[in-house]
Amino acid sequence: MVVETPPRFVPPAPGSANQSAVDLNLATRAEWLRPGPLVGYVEALVSVSVGLILADSARRWFDLTDIALILLLSVLFPAIRYGIWPAVLGSLVAFLGYNFFFLTPLYTLSVSQPRELLALVAFLVVAVLTAALAGQSRERARVAMVRERAIERLYAFTRRLSFSADRVEVAEVVASEVRAITAKRCAVLVGEGERLALRAVSPPETQLDETAQSAADWAFGCKEVAGAGSPFHGDSAWMFLPLTIGRRPVGVLGVEVDHEGALDDDEVALLHALAEQAASAIDRAALSREADRARTEAETERVRNTLLASISHDFRTPLASILGASTSLIDFGDRLRPDQRADLLSSIREESERLDGMVRNLLSMTRLEAGALDLRKDWVDIGEILERLVDQGRRRGMGGKIKLAVAQGLPLVRADASLIEQALANVVANAARHGGREVSIVLGARRDDGWLRLVVEDDGPGIAADLLPRVFDKFVRGAARTGDGGDGSGLGLAITEGIVKLHAGTAEAESPIANGHGTRITLSLPIEDLT
Repeated sequence: MVVETPPRFVPPAPGSANQSAVDLNLATRAEWLRPGPLVGYVEALVSVSVGLILADSARRWFDLTDIALILLLSVLFPAIRYGIWPAVLGSLVAFLGYNFFFLTPLYTLSVSQPRELLALVAFLVVAVLTAALAGQSRERARVAMVRERAIERLYAFTRRLSFSADRVEVAEVVASEVRAITAKRCAVLVGEGERLALRAVSPPETQLDETAQSAADWAFGCKEVAGAGSPFHGDSAWMFLPLTIGRRPVGVLGVEVDHEGALDDDEVALLHALAEQAASAIDRAALSREADRARTEAETERVRNTLLASISHDFRTPLASILGASTSLIDFGDRLRPDQRADLLSSIREESERLDGMVRNLLSMTRLEAGALDLRKDWVDIGEILERLVDQGRRRGMGGKIKLAVAQGLPLVRADASLIEQALANVVANAARHGGREVSIVLGARRDDGWLRLVVEDDGPGIAADLLPRVFDKFVRGAARTGDGGDGSGLGLAITEGIVKLHAGTAEAESPIANGHGTRITLSLPIEDLT
């Protein structure tokens, strides 16, 4: 057997005690056949003695029938407290005392009258039957109560298993429960392919020797009980029960029986019941893990297909423009007027910048998801970044459609200037792409307590109500109203949020903001003390 990971010690479950094992054993046996404790016999003798004294005191006022009832009552008390056999002893003593003290001739065990003999026999039968019934009722009540506690314990065990999310946690729960019930060393080994891995032991110093490991491997491979008390690897001090679903093994449950004594039939039966539940829980945890893996793989595949479709679609337009402009320059450059050539070159530059933005966003998203996007923080003037974005917008033909509204006296913030600029550029590009050709965009910044609020507002049609809660998710795109600006891949705002979160900030979207239209994107960055 190969032990892949060190086992973890699992303490007994809260509220458990070794007495639980005794209770469970008592509950599964016909205890009314067992002799009671010695104190029960002593109390039976004392009770009958007291009954005889009371009966002797009352003989001057009552007849023999009433005296017999007093003695019957003295028999019932030990029957109720200690069970059948102390009560039977009390019945015999009461029978002899009744004959010796109350039937003529007195102070002898002989009987002179046949009717007195009949009464004496009747008294003995009634006393024994009454004691037996009372004792049996007591034992049945006690067995029912103990079984109820056992059922509650098994129910609690099942509930603990139902809340266990993985196989290691299931193994820990099983080990703690078996230890609490049997008060013996235990180990839970879980199947990893064709091998066993030790996942939980109790108590912590528990170890499996080579003989025990061989028995565990045999139980797992052959799906049969192995080790102590079985024909297979019987020289081992451990007994291993296979944990199976149908005929498919999922692990083994081991209990050391050498140091604390052999397990009885009831403990073995209980272990089999626990093993069935443990096998189901381990299998359920394995299926849950496989389902999670399948969902992850499906989501990865979906994202990959979406990304490929997005790239193939969104790269086609700028590439076609670049190809067309460059081909025209090559084939007809000497026939074109200078202004026409300048226009084609400008188109190549703009589409190249657009492609560059797409590639940068894809790389940024990859780094964000991989946690590999490094921040190079320094003290940054947000006003300068906003001015550069306005200049870029005007160079791209937006003219008076993009404006700046920055409050005076803004503090510097510690941030990565290039990433913050990229985050804001994505928001501006998104507004230009979805706002229409006549959209107006306002870039603003203001101080709000300990935050610097960067605001990008537009007067476009706004964001659809069903898209607003998901506007910062990957690959969420609205209908573009212009081909100018934006990468169109649905990554821009997702990257913006990721960058802002890396700076311990937040990103929020509001729409509509005025007269049923318009969008406001607010990026909040924390203001740090310059000292």
